[in-house]
Amino acid sequence: MTNARLGQGTRLERDYGRALGWYPMRWRRTHGPAMLGTLLDVADDEGRSRPAHGELAELRWQGVRERVNTVVPGNVRALAASIGTGSMAGFALVYLVWVSWGPWDARPLAPNQYDTFGPFWNAGVLFCVPFLLGGLAAVAGSRAAAHLFVLVGLVALPIVTVMVRADVGQPGPRSTTLGAALLLGLVALLGDPRDRRTLGASFALVGGGLAVYAVLQPPSGHGVQIRSLPDPAFWSLIASPWTTASAGLAVAVAVVVLLVRRRAVLGAAVALAWLPWGAVTTVTFTVFADEPADAVVVAAVSVALAVGAVAAAARRPTRRRREQA
Repeated sequence: MTNARLGQGTRLERDYGRALGWYPMRWRRTHGPAMLGTLLDVADDEGRSRPAHGELAELRWQGVRERVNTVVPGNVRALAASIGTGSMAGFALVYLVWVSWGPWDARPLAPNQYDTFGPFWNAGVLFCVPFLLGGLAAVAGSRAAAHLFVLVGLVALPIVTVMVRADVGQPGPRSTTLGAALLLGLVALLGDPRDRRTLGASFALVGGGLAVYAVLQPPSGHGVQIRSLPDPAFWSLIASPWTTASAGLAVAVAVVVLLVRRRAVLGAAVALAWLPWGAVTTVTFTVFADEPADAVVVAAVSVALAVGAVAAAARRPTRRRREQA
């Protein structure tokens, strides 16, 4: 029955064939005929002459996912999303407490004395809170809720941008912060972020490191102090270019070590999760440190590291299949 239909090229077969065209060529050569035959047999058993409702859309979506998996394997994306979600939440927490909120500082509550966003110093709360809720949802084991909160935070970014541009006195967040939030949120959406151990470690490392620098502020030379900071100070005193560049060097060494030890999936995930910070470091070296040459080096190393590590992780399953054969 199936072979006859394939030869006849019925409308149903053509519809399924076009939907399967969204899958990569290699996948279609290996699995396409069997998949098409199964779809046709199921339709025949159910007495259908057309695809079921939503079936073609689901096939196309799965095809897109399969194409993405050929470039960045699903296990790499899931681990990168877990690392990225922890990193995003750590960034959001420190920015919210030290820049947007400052719970120890009552000045935003003083009427008509400061340009503020209600009881907050700036509108960063609009994306920081959803990002934190996204991290909590991931820890709780809900992928859908985690992605939903991250999307809410991302939707808030253009709203904040319009607010800042419309009000000259609005104290941020500025473009560097908004760009960092956008990239961190996108990495968190790469896959399933529910690896609690990885997420927690990333949150502790990024959030803890930024919090320590928020208290010490080494570039200022003021010693230990708790004070609210304006938006630009986050990138010059807390996540300064030399601080993030040092972190980037540690990440590069860690990725190389992981690749040498044949832990390509973890190495690729770390390299992908570093990309937002690599982009931010590139910008801050240019804007805050006036070091364009260092910015080029950071950008080149970050991209090369991610491309090389992902390529190594993508080759690994192919090698395993060949060894098993």
